[in-house]
Amino acid sequence: MHRLVLLAVDVALIVMSTLLAIVLCGPQSPLPAIANIGLYPLITIGVAIPVLWIFGLNRTVWRFTSLNDCWLVLAAAVWIVVFSIAGNFAFDGVQGIPGSLPVMQGLLILCMLVGVRAAMRLRHSVRRRGRMARALFRDERENVLLVGLNPIADLFLRCAAENAREHIHIAGILSNAERHHGRSLRSCKILGPPEAAEEVLHELSVHGIRIDRIVLAMPHAHLSRSAQEALAEIERTGAIRVDQLSAQYGLSELMFDSAARVRVAGSEPSVIAASPLSSGELPASSYLRWKRLIDATTAGIGIVCLVPLMLIIGAIVLLDVGYPLIFWQQRPGALGRPIRVLKFRTMRRARDRSGRNLTDAERVSKVGKLLRRLRLDELPQVYNVLLGHMSLVGPRPLLPVDQPSFSAARLRLRPGLTGWAQINGGRHLSAEDKAALDLWYIRNASFALDMLILLNTAKTVLFGERIDHRAIEEAWRDLRS
Repeated sequence: MHRLVLLAVDVALIVMSTLLAIVLCGPQSPLPAIANIGLYPLITIGVAIPVLWIFGLNRTVWRFTSLNDCWLVLAAAVWIVVFSIAGNFAFDGVQGIPGSLPVMQGLLILCMLVGVRAAMRLRHSVRRRGRMARALFRDERENVLLVGLNPIADLFLRCAAENAREHIHIAGILSNAERHHGRSLRSCKILGPPEAAEEVLHELSVHGIRIDRIVLAMPHAHLSRSAQEALAEIERTGAIRVDQLSAQYGLSELMFDSAARVRVAGSEPSVIAASPLSSGELPASSYLRWKRLIDATTAGIGIVCLVPLMLIIGAIVLLDVGYPLIFWQQRPGALGRPIRVLKFRTMRRARDRSGRNLTDAERVSKVGKLLRRLRLDELPQVYNVLLGHMSLVGPRPLLPVDQPSFSAARLRLRPGLTGWAQINGGRHLSAEDKAALDLWYIRNASFALDMLILLNTAKTVLFGERIDHRAIEEAWRDLRS
């Protein structure tokens, strides 16, 4: 219910922005200007609801609005204006629409949607400052000395500053690195090494600061023997508690090592390990710099052109397997960052009416099989391409369990809607052959190769997958060189 209220508020703001833009851009008085504009306001409302739902603006918490949320608002505003103009052109032409209206409408929508979120964030911030001021007046804050300088320490400082400023005061940091002494992390001064903890506590007490707790942002075993003894003595003789942050909150020790690498299971085949791409190096190609711009432009045009087809498929899916229409899976994207890969649903619920668990083969409907065969279930991934999560052409995104042991190299580029492996065998290939073809593509990526892959993808959709043994042999030969 709360999401519907937020959606209604956003739609109301968009309607107000549109009407205000019409009034500002029209040479006539307000009411005739709105009357002469035709269906444009109604089309804007019809477009705004699905766009806001797709971008998930009604699912964000306004008082914690971030820069990423503002980028989503900007993208939603652009698409609302684009689709409104396209819809008005299709139904009512563009007569009577001033040329400056789309720009003014987009700016007003952006200002109003961002403004209401900024106002809520400001209101929350003012209320939090009031609580903090009362806590400071009563001197209720706990003074903490932080030990360690690493990503976990930075995370703890950010959390304390954002969410617990009225309860926790970071009095200082102890770090092993001598070069850091005297410097600051997020306005917290680095006072010395962990071995000097007793001297630091004494110096702070001289300044009237009594430490209540020492928090270790690094494993206890990583401290020197003298630092361990000093902290043990402080905890034994004083009223100061020593806490291990990672043990309390389950933070991975991989965060302590800035040089940590993704762990892979098994050993890498010698040919792959010998490839320069296995070390994470990308081939020098000017095309890779332009690939993202080409992807975004093509995806934007593709979404506009494919909207009617996707609406038809969405209606078919709704009648066939029901709501929700879209199925998503989290998969590793470029550099291993998790992305949500979107698809139309092709499977029914996991249980039948009697509660019996259904197998995957039983869950896939006949319509779903056809959509999979024609690759139409993957059309929503054009939206992934537009957002930059995927590319038109690249290694296909796999589930973590299906990633080959030498997956680091194939994750150097954004995953693609289609790829070299998909047009040379696809599902009929072994994991090793797919990886070899993907690595060959990464090494040889070019505009001409992408065009060839896109053309052959259409051929594969029409006539099915066929294994190209020559392409596989060439890929392995290239990796051995």
